[in-house]
Amino acid sequence: MAVNEQAVTTHQPPQARNGVRLKSIALPAEHGGWGFVFEPVVLGLLLAPSAAGFYLALSAVGFFLARHPLTLVVLSRKRQSPRTALAKRFALLYLAIGATSFVAAVVFTQRSFILPLLIAAPLASIQVAHDWSGRRRVLLSELAGAIAISSLAAAIALSGGFPKAASFALWAIMIARALPSILYVRAILDKLHKRLASPLPMLFAHALAVIAVAIISRAAVPAVAIAAMVTLLVRASIVFAVAPRIQLTAKQLGFSEIAFGAITVFTVIFGYGFGI
Repeated sequence: MAVNEQAVTTHQPPQARNGVRLKSIALPAEHGGWGFVFEPVVLGLLLAPSAAGFYLALSAVGFFLARHPLTLVVLSRKRQSPRTALAKRFALLYLAIGATSFVAAVVFTQRSFILPLLIAAPLASIQVAHDWSGRRRVLLSELAGAIAISSLAAAIALSGGFPKAASFALWAIMIARALPSILYVRAILDKLHKRLASPLPMLFAHALAVIAVAIISRAAVPAVAIAAMVTLLVRASIVFAVAPRIQLTAKQLGFSEIAFGAITVFTVIFGYGFGI
């Protein structure tokens, strides 16, 4: 991903160092990425709170934050610069937080959470491989990464003593939320940039998500989760139709997805809490 590197001027913001803004190194630019991390984390922690789950969540945040500076280091390994030096420091800091927190999670539980993480690991490696080859925006990378990070819902729930079937059902719900949303965001961005865009793939994916959640709701998750998937389908249909007319921006789209993700998560939690 390109990073904004502006020349040092007298009006340079205080957070800039050696011509590099710290924020451009320390934090990922994608708003949607934050949602994909915190949605399964919040879902797992609120349904099955535990010390192990907290440390697992902290570990996930550490590794998520490490992704951006570590990718910068790898892509710039043949040319050293102030940006690369700062990226190394942030990467090491975040990796230390992630690794230390993961060890703490293992200490506080009987390692029941490891199974979903092991299943997700190959998918996470696909995303990392694309990152390090400079192809972060490839659809396969985004889909694989979303499935992998959604496993946090199952892992955190298992670490808090949630039943295995219900924990993996949470993972399925997060996948049903994430994958259609990726296709939706890509379709909306294509339309906003006046590129050829068809709503059929994203609508088909949303419809499959509704069906999938309806099937698993009969055994492991509250039926109200179906309503959350239907809501996402409706928002995809409406926003695709009106996006150019309301002059929707990419930033607004990203924040709106965080909101819809929160609605999905709290709908599921509400369903568990009231048994509906």
